[in-house]
Amino acid sequence: MKNYFFLLLSVLLLTLNGLLYSQTSPWENISTLIPGDSLNKLSDVIVVDRWTSYVSSSSVSEVYRSYFWAGSWETIQTPSPITALYFLYYSFGFICGTDSNLYQTTDEGQSWDYLGSMGDQINDIAFGYYIYNSKGYVCGNNGTIGIIEDTNLVVIQSGYSTNFVKISFPYNEEKVWLVGDSSVYLYDGFTFSKQFTSNVKLNSIYFWNQYYGLIVGNSGYIAKTTDGGITWIQKQNPDPINRNLNDVYLVSYFGFTVGDNGLIMKTTDAGETWILDTGQLTTNDLFRVHISGGGVEWGPGLAVGKNKTALVYPIVVSVDDKPGPANIFYLYQNYPNPFNPSTTLSFFIGEQSFVRLKVYDVLGNEIVTLVNEEKQSGKYEIEFSATDLPGRSGSALTSGIYFYQLQIGSFTQIRKMVYLR
Repeated sequence: MKNYFFLLLSVLLLTLNGLLYSQTSPWENISTLIPGDSLNKLSDVIVVDRWTSYVSSSSVSEVYRSYFWAGSWETIQTPSPITALYFLYYSFGFICGTDSNLYQTTDEGQSWDYLGSMGDQINDIAFGYYIYNSKGYVCGNNGTIGIIEDTNLVVIQSGYSTNFVKISFPYNEEKVWLVGDSSVYLYDGFTFSKQFTSNVKLNSIYFWNQYYGLIVGNSGYIAKTTDGGITWIQKQNPDPINRNLNDVYLVSYFGFTVGDNGLIMKTTDAGETWILDTGQLTTNDLFRVHISGGGVEWGPGLAVGKNKTALVYPIVVSVDDKPGPANIFYLYQNYPNPFNPSTTLSFFIGEQSFVRLKVYDVLGNEIVTLVNEEKQSGKYEIEFSATDLPGRSGSALTSGIYFYQLQIGSFTQIRKMVYLR
């Protein structure tokens, strides 16, 4: 009865609030396009690029894939219902089953290889990029995490009894942040420590480098750190009824947080302030949100949740429209990816700096230096051709995975790209 009363009160307040604001929303409800029963619980989402996205279900043993320009979704069978998923690119990804097992595909989900079991429920998965290999982490119940490296899963006990519900692993850092119950935890590759405890249950965490991160939780709680999680400053929430927040995701300064009863809020300044989306496209709880960060534009975004709810944010945001803060450096995902024979590598620098941009193979051998000079602040695009390498006349790359590294002083960021001949 108490929950029913709260739902009625929420709808009433949202209706009254809607009288004060515009009822338009840039989001679109695409729930009817998702295959399956209307009670299907969509558990996770990843937008690989501007064309391809994957959505998982914890109700049935299925993953759904969409090519945005086609406007349709296809069903991919999985070994079990899914709690979380992550795709590094359109054909290569991982799923975490409700059976506590981790699976990998290298052929767009046509087959799934068993990598190992966590022995308990897995709640989230995240990846980072390295010159030598790709490395990922999963987290689960009873203080358990797993390290994915070279197709192996190594399970580690943190020593804490909390259920880790969300994990964040910046691309260029050996630090892993987790949330469980009301606390933030840090794993530095050797030991676990509890960094911070709030007065509410925390549901999601997202770090975009070793210093800057956001956490969200129940009762509309939002906080930001600028010192690697040592201190957290609570941010103002414009939601008049402080609904629970379930997930948060950013690409540089631009991002979203989603929550109960269809709540969506946007930030355009890296989480300092938040704007409430008053269009109210659904009253179903939203569990996860993700934005594509590939190429020279950001978007689209997808939010998924209860009762097969799926919302798309089709508007892409050009990085030329609004550069980040003056002390921010950022390396974008190459576009297109995979590529043949050329692709564009882009980066943003917030102040005049000496810049190095290099390409490596999977063994760590340097292929080519594309930039090695002083640059003024701004956004730069460099074309990389696998068949026309500077200083290597007549040589061409073989198909495979390569890495490109941006280095500016002590700042380093690495991303992966795939060359298909």
